Amino acid sequence: MYKQHYVKITGILFILAMLLVACGQTPASTSQPSADGDSSTESATKTVESASGSKEIPAHPERIVSINMEDILLSLEVPLVLATPIGRQDYLNEQLEAQGVAVEPINESVNFEAVVSANPDLIIANASLDAKILEQLEKIAPTITYDRRNWQESIVQVANALDIEERAEQLLQKNKDQVTEAQKLAADITKTKPTAAFLRLEEKDMRLFFSSIPSTPFPASSYVGAGYEVGFTPDALVTKLEAENPDRMNASISVELLPEIKADYLFIVSISSDGSAEALQKTKDELNEIQQLQVWKSLPAVQNGHVYVLNAKKWLIDGPIAESLKRNEMLEVLGLPAP
Repeated sequence: MYKQHYVKITGILFILAMLLVACGQTPASTSQPSADGDSSTESATKTVESASGSKEIPAHPERIVSINMEDILLSLEVPLVLATPIGRQDYLNEQLEAQGVAVEPINESVNFEAVVSANPDLIIANASLDAKILEQLEKIAPTITYDRRNWQESIVQVANALDIEERAEQLLQKNKDQVTEAQKLAADITKTKPTAAFLRLEEKDMRLFFSSIPSTPFPASSYVGAGYEVGFTPDALVTKLEAENPDRMNASISVELLPEIKADYLFIVSISSDGSAEALQKTKDELNEIQQLQVWKSLPAVQNGHVYVLNAKKWLIDGPIAESLKRNEMLEVLGLPAP
């Protein structure tokens, strides 16, 4: 009898002990408040600020989808599962695919099926996207947005949201170092502070790019800002049109306005943003036609042989990788070695 009671009591104690052990194994993702109200473990989510407002996102996202923010996110080495560059802006595609990131270009709209199939726990999107697109993305996963145009500000904001601030600081410092190095390499050309203008030729239009967008906090926030950072001074016409259009990055100009471009150096951005060899050739064909005009022949840059064609694939985009590629191409067309 005593032995039977002993066995029963021992069995009950064993079960109670197992229950206590099980209760003590709280999942790490669940916050357990202590007696004084503090959390003993990290929360599974956090609240962050983005261009689209305050959002609740995973504290440690493992599957991130990029909507036209590839340059920034790839640079920050976040866990990307899907990238959606606009059109044929494919300068990062090989690098993305090499890292196992699916690439689904945005043509007329975002491929929502591809986003769903990627099973994201977080979506990071370009703030310039249409509100209806952002609304659809929110239905798939928490979505935060940032201004890709001001990549230097946005890269810090993204890093803060993902708790990787040090990576952003390193990338910004790397960018500064690259600018300094490019300036040293171009010093013999830029020591006299030559003026420059960046012109994009289109089928029925010419666009003069500004050195910056005055309404934004960063002076090199224009697509061609990296070119001016090398050490060129904006042409007087560029400065004038820039002041008159503080919210824009370029202005449409006519052939009649060409004589006002007094720049020492003239850079032609290829006609198509895909930056293909065909687009570059088309730009050269357009340029050949314009070169026959007397008004063109009278330009200082033309008379001095300082007209250069650039590949728009890298120039009509933003981010630390693109900025580095732009500077390298600037040095290349000027006959200087890349750093």
